[in-house]
Amino acid sequence: MIGNYRINLGAGIVGFILTFFVAYSSNVLMTSLIRGLIGFVAWFVLAYGLRWGLGLLLNPSVEGNGYGYDSPGAQELRGSQVDIKLEDDGQELNDLLKHGQNASSGENLPPSETKAPTGFAPLDPPKLVRTKEPEELAQAVRHLTDK
Repeated sequence: MIGNYRINLGAGIVGFILTFFVAYSSNVLMTSLIRGLIGFVAWFVLAYGLRWGLGLLLNPSVEGNGYGYDSPGAQELRGSQVDIKLEDDGQELNDLLKHGQNASSGENLPPSETKAPTGFAPLDPPKLVRTKEPEELAQAVRHLTDK
């Protein structure tokens, strides 16, 4: 945890003063004191929670196998290893770079390096055909704009 109990006590006193004066403007003295004490407790607990949360964020430690981030051995290894696994596209990429565009179509490559067809076919949409005369379409547009 960061700091000590004095931070909690200071936050509690600030909470007591704020709550007391806000409550005293519309309540009697005894009610304002009770509400001030409730404010003190609330701000004390909030400060404790804030200190605890900041302590976790700023001092992380992993309890796996007894080795934490703060141990001397972990300090030496920190940031020295990266484990990344990529898909096995390396050979295909190398062939494409070596042979240019022909590698993707399978030309000039041994049969073992050609890929099986994937069933991909480019989209071939049908052509639009007009079934109405231009004058008839113009009449429809004129009829719709009149309404």
